[in-house]
Amino acid sequence: MRVTNLGAADYRRMPWKNGGGSTLELIQEALPDGGFNWRLSIADVATAGPFSTFEGIDRQIMLVSGNGMVLSFGQDAPPAVIAKPLKPHAFKGEWVTDCRLIDGVIQDFNVMVRRAWGAAAVNGLDLVKDQRLTLAVAPLTIIHLLSGAVEGAGTTLRDGETLRLDSDTPELVSLTAQSPKARLIAISLKAH
Repeated sequence: MRVTNLGAADYRRMPWKNGGGSTLELIQEALPDGGFNWRLSIADVATAGPFSTFEGIDRQIMLVSGNGMVLSFGQDAPPAVIAKPLKPHAFKGEWVTDCRLIDGVIQDFNVMVRRAWGAAAVNGLDLVKDQRLTLAVAPLTIIHLLSGAVEGAGTTLRDGETLRLDSDTPELVSLTAQSPKARLIAISLKAH
């Protein structure tokens, strides 16, 4: 298993495609044309407004802080209330999506995957001290620690850090919370 640790120096702040704000890109698999096969990011949303469109991209979004938002998808789907932290909501990147904040600024976690490339499974988890989480790694699992500290795969992950785990064969990895509370997001990415 190949283990890669990422932190603040590896992330990049970039403007939203529609110019309405900015996002902190944690990691992506870039394409030569400037696109990506998959991308993980955290966005600060301070005002209501439209989302950028991403043709051919499957999106999953979850609330990580704040009181939430309501997403409207026009004719494509009924509105979605995103108010429960760490609960992912899936939608198509090409849908015309508009955001209304429920009560103040929020922060959300975004997983975007090119539909033609593959798919992602996304889980948000809260752990307490010494609680162990065992994950299957193959071919690619990414752990982003929102807060706290966890130990596993020969490393300790702290607030805001990201762990990339690559394996050519099915393997298990165990993470153990080292802080009173640890909040993390586990993303499993798989090509078709």
